[in-house]
Amino acid sequence: MIIVFGSNVYDIFFHVTDLPEKDQALFLDTHAQAPGGKGQNQAVAAAIAGASVKFFGAVGQGAHARALLKNLEDRDIDTSGVEKCDHPTGVAAIFVDPDGTHKVVVSKGANLHVSQKTISDAHLDDKTTVILQGELPMGETEALIHRAKAKGARTLMNLAPYHFISEEALQNLDYIILNEYEADALAKQLDMSSFNKEAFAKDLAIRFDLACIVTLGGNGSVCSDGEKSMLVSALNIRPIDTIGAGDAYTGYFAAALDMGQSLEDALKWGAVAGSLACTKIGAQEALPLENEVAARIKEIVIRSS
Repeated sequence: MIIVFGSNVYDIFFHVTDLPEKDQALFLDTHAQAPGGKGQNQAVAAAIAGASVKFFGAVGQGAHARALLKNLEDRDIDTSGVEKCDHPTGVAAIFVDPDGTHKVVVSKGANLHVSQKTISDAHLDDKTTVILQGELPMGETEALIHRAKAKGARTLMNLAPYHFISEEALQNLDYIILNEYEADALAKQLDMSSFNKEAFAKDLAIRFDLACIVTLGGNGSVCSDGEKSMLVSALNIRPIDTIGAGDAYTGYFAAALDMGQSLEDALKWGAVAGSLACTKIGAQEALPLENEVAARIKEIVIRSS
């Protein structure tokens, strides 16, 4: 069972070559909109990968909230733990450049008012994988990390976006997933070097007794559990939109672990899912199907170092 304690954000996409100047307006013919938020994206990715998922978070009362909840329920994700509050549902304006990169403005709204206490101890045991991100208040997130670890659950954090995290919380994580920029930020916080991402992953793994994965875009990823370090390739693809890649990686990686696969196999599933997510526009819309990922697993190469 996967427990996701995460954000709900309604995404609105604008495809632009540049943003308007001060006091100017930019008019587009159309836009796209879709359910999002790193927490929801990762929950959906894990469900598509075949895992059983329960989602905990918060939404407001309006149409955006209804759309977000329906989206989860349509994926057979349990939403009974989602709080409904009087604050507006989170919304993101996403400006997508023709080269596939993006700029994002997020109004967190209800996501700032979640409580990890909605997750009972009965949900936390050695058969549970808990996924967390950096979009919810860190006090609540860290409290859940401590509780989950104490109850024997597998704890996995995608520290995206980067947010200060205590060393105690890091010591209670089993897995941490970072992109290269988040790795740099965490290294700065901890007064560590991150120039060599492989060395950083190993140093972090040893210091906090966890497995550290640093994703490197088209260059794949590096992973270390302190004893063994691995270089993981990515698929050879032409990226169109990179916005959902990290969420696809995290959801598929977590699902593979939760369903009993080895760390090496989980890294392959994450690598393929993250790569394929870059070949379509959007976040959840770009999530690959389980059979699409399975068909390309053999293309991923893992080298020990």
